[in-house]
Amino acid sequence: MMEYKPTYTKEDADELVKWFETHTYDTELDMGGGLYIADLRNTLPQMLHIVRTKYDNRTFSGQIHLTFKIREELIKQNKVRS
Repeated sequence: MMEYKPTYTKEDADELVKWFETHTYDTELDMGGGLYIADLRNTLPQMLHIVRTKYDNRTFSGQIHLTFKIREELIKQNKVRS
């Protein structure tokens, strides 16, 4: 599990973006706790833009951490295809 960081490295960001670019995944994801994403195909490109451009900006660390958690949940729930 990727731990929360106030900022991320370029390597962290590049690795996360590459993972999403090289895998396919289900369209929707229920992460529990009231967090449900109905359309990952529209949500993730915008989140990955933040990962690519704001990885070292504390203001966006929550969104970046959420993107890591989305990846973890997709894997955990077996909703990923290589």
